[in-house]
Amino acid sequence: MRMRIDMKLPEAIVIYVGGHVHAVDPMSGNTLWSTRLPKTYKQSIGTVLLEGDVVLAGVGGRLYCLDIYDGRLIWMNEMPGMGLGMVAVATPSNSADGSAQSAQQAAYMHAAGAAAV
Repeated sequence: MRMRIDMKLPEAIVIYVGGHVHAVDPMSGNTLWSTRLPKTYKQSIGTVLLEGDVVLAGVGGRLYCLDIYDGRLIWMNEMPGMGLGMVAVATPSNSADGSAQSAQQAAYMHAAGAAAV
């Protein structure tokens, strides 16, 4: 496999799977750290967001904040009274770049193209 030299890679790729948040080295694919989130299940669906030096993870109606460097749990908010459903996470800095709007517009264009066929 050929790597692009000019490609800007992140310092870590962060994923949620099976009740854990994992940081993965983008060059090697090796796990840098892995943190088991309290009160989650292997079947849980979660979202993650990198914001500065923290990772925000939304899982099962709860919001978790982890340290980006070592995965240490900084805090957890159980969102009392909100239920245990899917959690979407956004912050002012990542929602203002238009990526969500671009993705939504691309989905509309794809749907319009499929309807025209």
